[in-house]
Amino acid sequence: MSVGKSEASSPDESASSRTLTALVWVVVLAAFAPALWWITSVAIAREQIRDAAIVLLFALFVLMRERRDPARWVLSFGPVTSGFVAGACLAAGASSLLHQPLLLMAALGLLAGGILLFLFGDEFIRLATGLAVAFTGFTILAVILPLADLPLRIFAGKTAMALLDTFGAQAALGFAGDPPKLILISNGHPFEVAPECNGFGITSSCILLGLLLAFSRRLRVLDKTLIVLLSPLLGLFSNAIRILFIVLLAPNVGPKWYDFMHEAVGITMFLATLAAVWWLVSGLPERRPQIKSAIS
Repeated sequence: MSVGKSEASSPDESASSRTLTALVWVVVLAAFAPALWWITSVAIAREQIRDAAIVLLFALFVLMRERRDPARWVLSFGPVTSGFVAGACLAAGASSLLHQPLLLMAALGLLAGGILLFLFGDEFIRLATGLAVAFTGFTILAVILPLADLPLRIFAGKTAMALLDTFGAQAALGFAGDPPKLILISNGHPFEVAPECNGFGITSSCILLGLLLAFSRRLRVLDKTLIVLLSPLLGLFSNAIRILFIVLLAPNVGPKWYDFMHEAVGITMFLATLAAVWWLVSGLPERRPQIKSAIS
């Protein structure tokens, strides 16, 4: 009985394959360089976008660590990886031809998923899908941040004012000063609802975490929709509650400890809200994968 030898690629074939792979990535990354530079510069310049990006990356790392099989470097184009990268290029081309920015944002999401699949293999398709959807949401949020600042601050101020009234504290909200500033007054103490207090950071972090978790798990469409709707609401109301706690605690801590209290309340509410999103998604039942049976 003879044992057949498995065919192995020659060193020349392996080297040419690596060269072709490197060439593909050079072309793809060069084509996406302006968009990648833009999203990176926005994340560096705006703290709230940067915080959301850190939350997304950390959640991705945790999800990869949760897998039964440890992630190993693959560095190859499988069929799914090729599909993601090709889809990113097609979406980017369509965006340029049709002048549709949303297609470019979707292209960046597909590119992010393709990079994950290239690094760790096609078996990460579900996690790559979640990353693609979440990263698309990340680029959209980076665009709308300047437009959302004032509406978010007004919403946070009005919600906090309603909560203060519930607790029996007389509160009022309005613009004052030159240039105008949004001021929340509680029991005669003024508090500025500054751009940093608009809740965009926690809201966008909740949105991205919700998208990543919802689309990287086998959830029903109704459950995915529920997460997509509830995640931003949790962020918005968490920010209003943060303002409520700060206003209520400020008279007791005094000016000496105000900054410390302000940061402590903010960090606590930030982490607690993200934990609530994670807990909410983890409590939803996953669908069992369908196994096709073959009758011989």
